[in-house]
Amino acid sequence: MSTLFVLLAVFFTVASSQATTETDIVTEILQALKGHDELWRVADYLNSSRTTLVKELPLETSGRKLSYTFFAPTSMAFLSQMPQDTVDPLNVDDNLRTKVLIRHFARQRVSASDLDKLDKLVMADSKEAVLTRTTDTQANVINEAEIQPGAIQLPDNIGTIYTVNRVFMTGEEVSQAISAHFERNPNTGFPFFG
Repeated sequence: MSTLFVLLAVFFTVASSQATTETDIVTEILQALKGHDELWRVADYLNSSRTTLVKELPLETSGRKLSYTFFAPTSMAFLSQMPQDTVDPLNVDDNLRTKVLIRHFARQRVSASDLDKLDKLVMADSKEAVLTRTTDTQANVINEAEIQPGAIQLPDNIGTIYTVNRVFMTGEEVSQAISAHFERNPNTGFPFFG
C-alpha cells in the first residue's frame, strides 16, 4: 500500500512540474513580426483583437493540430485605405477590426509553390479569395493585393505570414464605422476645431 502512495506522489510531482508551453496564433505572429517595422499597424490591431482571434483561430481542435496562413497588410496599406483626418475605424469598431483581420487568415498553411498553383483560397471567414499573377512580374496577387516576396515562417509548422500591399476591406465599411462612431459619440472630434 505504501508503494502505491509513493508512486502516486512521484507521479503528481512529475506531472505538476512539467512546463506548459501553451501558445496561440496571435502570440506567435506578434513574436514573428518583431523587427518588421512596416507591419507595426497590423501588429497593433492583432493585439487589440487577441481574445476574439484566439477563440476563432485555435491551434488545436479535437486533438488535431491546425495551421494558418496570414496575409499581413503593411502599415502603408492601412494608411492608403483609411482617411487620415478622422478617427481610425479599426480602433473605434472592434467588430470591424476583427472581421477584417479574419479575412486575412486562411485555415491552412500555404507555401510559396502553392501560391503559384492555386487560383482560389478559402479564407477563415469562409469566403473565397482569388489568386492571380501580375502579367509583368508574375508576382502573386490575392484579392487584388500583391503578395510581397518572401515569407515569415512560424515555429512548429503552425503557420506562414506573407506581406500584402492592400487591406481586405471596402471603403464603405470604413465610412460606416466612422459614421457609426460619431453617431454614438456626437460630441467627439478634434479639439482644435473649436
